[in-house]
Amino acid sequence: MPGVRGVALVDAVTGLTYGEAGARDLDAAECSGLATLIGDRLHVAGARGELESVVVTGARHQIVLRALPRQGDPLLLTATLDREQANLALVLHRFGLYADGAAR
Repeated sequence: MPGVRGVALVDAVTGLTYGEAGARDLDAAECSGLATLIGDRLHVAGARGELESVVVTGARHQIVLRALPRQGDPLLLTATLDREQANLALVLHRFGLYADGAAR
């Protein structure tokens, strides 16, 4: 997809990277730690259910983390986007399709 600099599939608990493509802008362990922290804090704040996705927006880049529930440790699909070139809505839509496919 245009504007996607790099993607990775990461174990959400251990931070182990199962595969990656493109730029290696993200640290897998940091991504899993961030998703865990946000999910835990949302739960403490009263949110129900599991964390679905996180979008971090900076001046030039965006980071998308999408949880892929499964038996055992969940996975994270991560991407770094060039903010001026990427279509965030399209990336989120595609990640949703991948999540749906992984859950089957």
